[in-house]
Amino acid sequence: MTRQLPTGLCIEHALTSVRNNIGYAFRISWPWYVVLAVVNIGILTFSGYAVAGGIDVHPVIFMPIILVIALINMLAFASIAVNWHRYILLDQVPTGSELFRLDGLTWRYFGNILLIGLIVAVAFLLLVLLLQVFASLSTITSIAAILIGLAGLVFASISIYRLSVKLPAVALGRRDFSLSHAWAASRGNKQPIFFVILFQFSLAIGIAIAFLALDFALALIDPIIAFVVSQLLQIFVGWLLVILGITILTSLYGFFVEGRDF
Repeated sequence: MTRQLPTGLCIEHALTSVRNNIGYAFRISWPWYVVLAVVNIGILTFSGYAVAGGIDVHPVIFMPIILVIALINMLAFASIAVNWHRYILLDQVPTGSELFRLDGLTWRYFGNILLIGLIVAVAFLLLVLLLQVFASLSTITSIAAILIGLAGLVFASISIYRLSVKLPAVALGRRDFSLSHAWAASRGNKQPIFFVILFQFSLAIGIAIAFLALDFALALIDPIIAFVVSQLLQIFVGWLLVILGITILTSLYGFFVEGRDF
């Protein structure tokens, strides 16, 4: 029988872990963020020249540029996540070049992120295609298709989290723990996991609204100040949300797989 995730305790545990280890989280993250800033600025500067005349004029050039940026950022995320998982679960502190971990663990983590995304994206795309045919039958079926699509989106989100329980196992170097094991370990916990997702979504929306209010207030004082402060805060808060997301995955793995309590 699978364990039932206590949503409130899981969220509280993740928030506490981030708060208590915020210094370490910054230590393993800032080198990558500096690299990403330089790389992203360089790529975007190049793309500015490459797509001169507009994206519509050079769509073949623009899409690969976006893909490269996304993959580089995902690889950095994988490296940070591996170090963070290993710190929380093993108390292992990386030193020197380990801060830019690009070993087999990171590449396996990166590959599993792509695999999970591909599995869920293909399944959801097939659902969307079927719903488009269903929706074309009548007005009633069109409304039903929208509702089913929303339910499918929720299920896809939950599925990503359930499959992602494997990711901390990858970070720990385990090769005996597959996606099917992650799926089985989290069976019967769709509702608790949904509430965890809902918390993260609500937190992100709340922060976005707060940013809009802050931007409006600062813009009344000075547009340049508003832009600089807004960009710095977005980077900082975005980083916190990333660390929180990784921590939640760590908590899910600890609870479902290692039998830890919060």
